[in-house]
Amino acid sequence: MKQRIYEIIIISLLIFITLNAYKFFKMKKQETQIVYAPIEENISEVNEVSNEPTRIKEIDSDVTDWNLILVNKDNLVPDNYKFKQEKINEKYEVDTRIKEALEEMLESARKEGLDPLICSAYRTHQYQVQLYNRKVSQYINKGYTQEDAKKEASLWVTTPGTSEHEIGLAVDIVSQKYQILDKNQEDTDVQKWLMEHCYEYGFVLRYPTDKKEMTQINYEPWHYRYVGVKDAMFMKEKGFCLEEYIEFLEEQN
Repeated sequence: MKQRIYEIIIISLLIFITLNAYKFFKMKKQETQIVYAPIEENISEVNEVSNEPTRIKEIDSDVTDWNLILVNKDNLVPDNYKFKQEKINEKYEVDTRIKEALEEMLESARKEGLDPLICSAYRTHQYQVQLYNRKVSQYINKGYTQEDAKKEASLWVTTPGTSEHEIGLAVDIVSQKYQILDKNQEDTDVQKWLMEHCYEYGFVLRYPTDKKEMTQINYEPWHYRYVGVKDAMFMKEKGFCLEEYIEFLEEQN
């Protein structure tokens, strides 16, 4: 009888242990599923992100750089814009930060037997007003209405407050042998050399003949703008005028 009781007790213990062991392993399996499901999802998400191509900047420049300030009919000279001025050729003034590069460019041209001549550089706002009003008057004398005269004048003499000459970063350069500001200026040896080499000194031909729709200024084969060597070379490579380059930098950033 006692033997039977012992057998029942042992069997009961075995059943108890077996049931608890089953419950234990079942619970651990559920925990494993709960833990590993989100980890697998995270790994998948990481892989998706890592597969996206990383965009690399083509040039490390920014539209806020002082040498890239955009001044045109849609972007006026900032209020209270200031810069240090310095004489060039004892007659004109430019932003002191471009003087050395400008002098090097002119000297290099002279070493090639050329005769570059600066005919305009920094202008005060008041002087720009005088030039603009004079041009407007010329068109009015030709029979244009006041409105049309202003429109035509602005294609040649930028409206006061929108001229690069007011920020000291632009210069008009002609040949001493030909000092007329017209399309024929491009045929002088001075302009041919400048158009090919100005980039090496950080300058660009600001108003190219094929960019009028963007610059809103007629072709001026004498107007050069400083943007810096790195940016000038990049603009040349891409065929950008300054408006296009600024747009490119804004999209890049």
